Amino acid sequence: MNINLGKVIKHIIFWAVFLLLWSVHDLNYHKDILANLETNLFAFIPYAILVYFNLYFLMPKFLLKKRITNYVSLLVLSITIITFIASYYLSFYFRYINTYLPTSEFFESIPGKIAIVTEVILSLGLSMTLFLTDEWYRKDQSVKEIEQKQLETELSLLKNQMNPHFLFNSLNSIYIMLGKNVKSGKKMLLQFSEILSHQLYEATKKSIALEREFENLRNYIAIEKIRHQDLVTVEYSFPNEQKQLIISPMLLLPIVENAFKHGQSSKGYCINIQSSILNDSTLSFTVVNTVSNENSKRSYKESEGIGLVNVKRRLALIYPNRHLFNIECQNSNFTVRLKIQLNENEMFNS
Repeated sequence: MNINLGKVIKHIIFWAVFLLLWSVHDLNYHKDILANLETNLFAFIPYAILVYFNLYFLMPKFLLKKRITNYVSLLVLSITIITFIASYYLSFYFRYINTYLPTSEFFESIPGKIAIVTEVILSLGLSMTLFLTDEWYRKDQSVKEIEQKQLETELSLLKNQMNPHFLFNSLNSIYIMLGKNVKSGKKMLLQFSEILSHQLYEATKKSIALEREFENLRNYIAIEKIRHQDLVTVEYSFPNEQKQLIISPMLLLPIVENAFKHGQSSKGYCINIQSSILNDSTLSFTVVNTVSNENSKRSYKESEGIGLVNVKRRLALIYPNRHLFNIECQNSNFTVRLKIQLNENEMFNS
């Protein structure tokens, strides 16, 4: 049988404090604290029996299973039995063992039994309060551990979501490019492999260097520009000095991906990506893409699709109270603005 040493220590401390306080209380009647401790050590044996009977039998079998009537009935019966047992036990103790306190007849009387009931209820109340508090704390910790694991699982799933259309379209574009221009096709294939490597290996990390996230965006933009050719004009600017900042991986890509998805038009479209680092290590990231008037409202509604919803959820989980995320659709421009207060000079977590 496994013994929980921590729990044993808690119980010892509880009874030690309880007996000490009761012995201090008894100084009103007997001025020897050590004698009071010795007396109460024997006197509280029946109370301790009832306390553990209540904690480990009555409460688990009845109270915690919401069988309240049965619990109250059995508890009252137990208190009554222990009261009479303690009455005769204490009378015997003070008559034949601790004879220097002439209180044996008191515990046989009605006032004595009332005093015993008071002490029994007090010991039960204190023990139940501590027991339930400890149970609540343990369950609260278990719930937090479960929630933490769920958050980690959710974050892992969110980070590993990649648009399958991008994969298939990129492979198709690479195949076509290899037929037209082997050198350009090889370069495109290398960029595509870098994106996959980022997705497979670095996306599993808790955080990566901000520069690595920007490199992934550059590769993605390069492939999309080749895919869409003359239909798209892309301008982007990433800061050179990044103060060794770190960021959760695959957080910015869905925003850029959303711009290519919703900006597509047979008449051509523009995408502008601007990023900067503010003085307080805050990343400012803005993506603007043009949309046709007839598609602007539809694009705005579709902005709540899986890509940007993914970003919103991850920001709420990873950067609570440390980010601003705003989506606007005015005239022919669809704009996503993001600000995140990033960490600096930390070891990268794997």
